Amino acid sequence: MKDKYPTAKLNFELEEIDGELLLYSPESTRSIYMNSTASIIWRLCDGKQTVSDIVGLLTEAFPDGADSIEQDVVDSLELFQSNNAIDLLEKPQE
Repeated sequence: MKDKYPTAKLNFELEEIDGELLLYSPESTRSIYMNSTASIIWRLCDGKQTVSDIVGLLTEAFPDGADSIEQDVVDSLELFQSNNAIDLLEKPQE
């Protein structure tokens, strides 16, 4: 998974509703509750960075949480993928 390029699907939107962060798909009326870490990861799913790149960026930004960042990234991506919110591409998106 580390060398894959997570790419957010266009039919999902990140919204804040009553202080809660939700990833929402108007087409499927599906919502995914997200914490602030998952919302940062979602924003980094641009198809141009690998999973390893995302882990590196977050580790650099939050060095105190370095021990759990890789697992947080993997867990969030698995959640997104299981809800059909991202694609994990073999090559960067052009």
